[in-house]
Amino acid sequence: MKINSSINDAHLFLKKANHLIITLGSAWLYILNEKSPSSQGLVVANNHKAPADRFTKKLMNVGELTENLKSLISRLKSFNPHLNIIFTISPVRHLREGLVENNRSKAVLIQAVHEIVIAETGVEYFPAYEYVMDDLRDYRFYAEDLVHPNYTATNYVWEKLMETYMSNETQMIMKQIAELQLAKQHKPFFSGSSEHQKFIQSCIEKTAALLNQYPFLSLQAHLQLFKEQLVK
Repeated sequence: MKINSSINDAHLFLKKANHLIITLGSAWLYILNEKSPSSQGLVVANNHKAPADRFTKKLMNVGELTENLKSLISRLKSFNPHLNIIFTISPVRHLREGLVENNRSKAVLIQAVHEIVIAETGVEYFPAYEYVMDDLRDYRFYAEDLVHPNYTATNYVWEKLMETYMSNETQMIMKQIAELQLAKQHKPFFSGSSEHQKFIQSCIEKTAALLNQYPFLSLQAHLQLFKEQLVK
């Protein structure tokens, strides 16, 4: 039930969305072979711990990937003509493939995406991969597994994304909401103290002001929670 509900929510959201970010991770495919006769030739999303000899490994070429992405864009545009698509390449290293194989994969993704951006309207490229690999360029920006970017790196990329696509007004709103979110999670030692009550009253006023100016914001739950913390 939850899966079906999530699919339905995603369907409705995508129908009304203005922007969609698609992140590509790897150009390597794993295809079921003759040892899985009922599904032979099927590209899998996850091997579910099946024996490795049931799969044939293949690196997509640029032309093949480009055609698949064009088909995807066409279907998305038919579904939502107002949709703007932003492609990114994941900076996560697929080291299980090997260092050389990982770089070959990323090269295919990058070349294919840039060909798509040139050929299609309403399609852009955001260089998340380049920000991590070229701007940061250091293992101290990776987690202990040396595969996944750490908080500092992801926050750096997020700030670049905001600078690129979000207006100063939007960034200001986001900063105010982040402050209210922290206040919502705050656990006071003395909830009835005058200092905490002043803090809560300030949060109520800030939330009400934001809702008054931007009624489309989903801050009603924040406002209700703050009001419940007032000592009557």
